[in-house]
Amino acid sequence: MNILMLNRKIILLVSLLTLLSACNLSRTPPTSEPTATSDSQSGADKPVVTISSPQEGDEVVVGTDVFVSANATDSVGITRVQLIANNQIVKTVSSESVAGDQNMNVLLDWRPTSAGEVTLEVIAYRGAIASNPAIVDIIVRQSQSQVTATIVPQTDVPIIDPNDPTCRALTNVALNVRTGPATSFPRITTLPAGRQVPIVGRVGDNSWWLVRVSGTTSGWVIQRNPANPNEEFISIFGVCTGIPIVNPPPSATTPPLPPTPTPTRTPTQPPPPTPIPQPPDLVVISINGPTAIDISGGSVTASYSVVITNNGQANTGQFNNSIQLEGGAVEELGAVGNLAGGESIALSHDFTFDTEGVFTISVVADSDDMVNEQNEGNNTDTLDVGVVDP
Repeated sequence: MNILMLNRKIILLVSLLTLLSACNLSRTPPTSEPTATSDSQSGADKPVVTISSPQEGDEVVVGTDVFVSANATDSVGITRVQLIANNQIVKTVSSESVAGDQNMNVLLDWRPTSAGEVTLEVIAYRGAIASNPAIVDIIVRQSQSQVTATIVPQTDVPIIDPNDPTCRALTNVALNVRTGPATSFPRITTLPAGRQVPIVGRVGDNSWWLVRVSGTTSGWVIQRNPANPNEEFISIFGVCTGIPIVNPPPSATTPPLPPTPTPTRTPTQPPPPTPIPQPPDLVVISINGPTAIDISGGSVTASYSVVITNNGQANTGQFNNSIQLEGGAVEELGAVGNLAGGESIALSHDFTFDTEGVFTISVVADSDDMVNEQNEGNNTDTLDVGVVDP
């Protein structure tokens, strides 16, 4: 068994070295969607996009939110806009209008996980027709102390406090606020791109959020494009596990009620027994973070996000979670106060890599066995990380 594991890790290291050596050979986004046409073609019948921030050469820090403010125009209508970081699509937003917007301001958020030079590209689409990319190069530093230039505050992007637990929505595009959670409800107002609003309610599947627009006005905004779940209208920040489910008002198209029938006498039936909710069931849904790390420039700290879901029906109560990097000590991932049935929570943890090899990250939900679950055998998940020093 040890020989097989060693062979697997050697094969993974060779594959990682091949990928790293080829990572700068192409600027084409890795997607089957249409990409921007070359500069040699006429741009008269294509969308046009510009980036107002960040500026060329701006410096940011690993693990902090980068907000790319852009404007796209088209004679027919912009239907969606993509943000690409070093040839990887990291954000896609779309117009709430099926026909698109002739003038579309967008705010695209992205959080870098490793240091280095990053080329950001923004491409606007009218259906399948893509604009030429707007490009800006930035530098990602490992820590704030490594930033060499004076950071000039950007006036056209919001300030996000990562330590603020308030559940809030940030609009990526201009977005309608409605009286109920459906497009059939009347529009109250339209929020511009880049507006932050507190969240006070939600529907059960988190597809619509009830936000407070002002001290006296609240309304519903949609999370993402129903026709393409990868295209978002808003970004969510803060801790939202305690946001209550709110019953929506009657539909704007509710038909009139039929006449009340004449009551008839029926025998009284005993009430059915109250169903007993099934016990909780904690599952580690995913571990997300970089799986290929280059330490040729020194040690690298990477952030990993873990999503834990209660697939049962009953509340969990408080429970602890742990995370471990192969060869290291078991560390606390964080305590969760409670997860109701169907709820999820995202936790994060940083690891510093300074040695070449393949390392396994292991996560255990309810690491102290505090929750009586339906299934105690599905509380773990792993992720392999390859570290190379070319």
